[in-house]
Amino acid sequence: MSIKTVLLALIAGDGDKPQGAIDYAVALASDHGARLSVVVGAIKVPVVVYSGVAEVQAIVTDENDSRSQNADDLCNSVKRAAELNGVMATIETVTDAIDPLFARIGKRARLHDISVCGRPRPNDVWATELAETLLLSSGRPAILAPDGFDAERASDSIVIAWDGSAVAARAIGSAMDFIDRVGAVEIVSVLGDRHADDLVAGADLAPMLAHHGVKVTVTNLPYSRNVGKTIVEHAQNTRARMIVMGAYAHSRLKQMVLGGTTTTLLQYSPVPVLMAH
Repeated sequence: MSIKTVLLALIAGDGDKPQGAIDYAVALASDHGARLSVVVGAIKVPVVVYSGVAEVQAIVTDENDSRSQNADDLCNSVKRAAELNGVMATIETVTDAIDPLFARIGKRARLHDISVCGRPRPNDVWATELAETLLLSSGRPAILAPDGFDAERASDSIVIAWDGSAVAARAIGSAMDFIDRVGAVEIVSVLGDRHADDLVAGADLAPMLAHHGVKVTVTNLPYSRNVGKTIVEHAQNTRARMIVMGAYAHSRLKQMVLGGTTTTLLQYSPVPVLMAH
């Protein structure tokens, strides 16, 4: 997949600015000669009109004004970063209630080759909702970029989190432009992760990737009850440039109740993660 259009999606809030996502999206657009579109969401608190609640309305109005100001600040930060790197960027703010706002962002993502957002921080509800919207509503791949990732210190290797599933294969297809550019790919499977006759072993996947002219290794990690943590730690220890994996092979309900690989990587990976569903 050739990357010519990149969407950077951000939600304005009271937390720290997602600088990692901004830097990654700008660098990605610069490296690929792509057009960068930026959408900054400002969640609007609805004003309920009742008599005798003027104070409440004033508080809500102040809150909405504050969110709009935060969105403007984010837009200015992205604009400066894009200009410094010579990247053409279209930046806009979207203000709406929660459900229609995320629906609008999901629709925008369908019109781009790939989307970038910040890696959700634990307990950051809206950042998690944004990531899930890009993964589940866009039909396009998404990259979750953490804060503090130093590409200069990373190796020229991509870790493919491989469980043999269809969503994992789809993620690899979405990552081929990245794979073609690196020197090495490591196919990583956690033993005992899946038990099904129709799954494809990592060793069987290796020849396809080798035809793209990259060095391919296959690594089977010991069984772990927390597959996501095992993959994250391995990618960190090997200084991987990126993790590629399929998102939500299980239902979201099962992920929420039991935890899951997607959930772990969404919240804790110190390495950029390319996901596709």
